[in-house]
Amino acid sequence: MYKEQLETKDLVLKKASINNVNDMYINIWSQEESAKHMLWTPIKNIEEAKDRMKKTIEFQKDKIAYLVYEKNSGQAIGFAGMMEIEDKVYEDSGIAIGTQFVGRGYGKQILIALIDYCFEDLGAVKIVYSCRSENIASMRLQQSCGFHYTHSKPMVDKRNGLNYVLNFYELYRNNNY
Repeated sequence: MYKEQLETKDLVLKKASINNVNDMYINIWSQEESAKHMLWTPIKNIEEAKDRMKKTIEFQKDKIAYLVYEKNSGQAIGFAGMMEIEDKVYEDSGIAIGTQFVGRGYGKQILIALIDYCFEDLGAVKIVYSCRSENIASMRLQQSCGFHYTHSKPMVDKRNGLNYVLNFYELYRNNNY
């Protein structure tokens, strides 16, 4: 139903494989910093990583959801995805890369690949992006791709019960990014 793979200059976004469990465990799933602004908790060992990978493979089957691979090293360094929330309206379902891969322009390559796919292949008319108000890197990323702030919503982190603010941004089909 959805493309199995998207490609950028430096990255390949493709469906997960059990062979990527070590990369994902080391590069992202065990990293506190990577989970800080997300809805998942870091894992503590390779057995938990294997369980998470099995769930990831199953989850990605019928969704716009991918692992992110660095072309240069071939390593799985993160994940990214979108979901259709209304007819022709898509929302990011999370973009995360390991902290050691931040600052290389990968986030922008990922987001542009997802935007292009949604607009060009899926006929999207609008894309919604959300991030926690304190996630400055994510806010800068979406703004660099042409998203515009629409509103904020108070939320509670189910992992720890703490309050946070989720900011929402939108991009329409004819915007340039």
